[in-house]
Amino acid sequence: MEEFHVHIYFTKNEIELAQQIRDDLIRAIPQLTYVGELILKPIGPHPRPMFEIHVPAAKIDSIVPIIDKKRSGLSVLIHPVQDDELAAHRVFARWLGEKLKLDLSKLNSAKSSPHVIHGDI
Repeated sequence: MEEFHVHIYFTKNEIELAQQIRDDLIRAIPQLTYVGELILKPIGPHPRPMFEIHVPAAKIDSIVPIIDKKRSGLSVLIHPVQDDELAAHRVFARWLGEKLKLDLSKLNSAKSSPHVIHGDI
């Protein structure tokens, strides 16, 4: 696993806060490999509007505390990028704040794949 995706969720009443958090994370974490725009409606397995950032796996342990400090109470999903998307979002996911219910039916499972990595993040 080389990368983690971080999804920061917000409500329609928290758009300005989410934009401020996004800007703060960009300044605080130069190691980010991707910073997405605010997505203003639920998409894929995600139950709320959100924005996404990508973190190199080698930096995840040092970056999670920064995200936790700057999230201002918003829920955050952190998961590894791997072939088995279902396991990445259900088994290996970590939450900061409120754990939201994802629509896991939208994710691919690679149960038969010999390359699925098992363990904690």
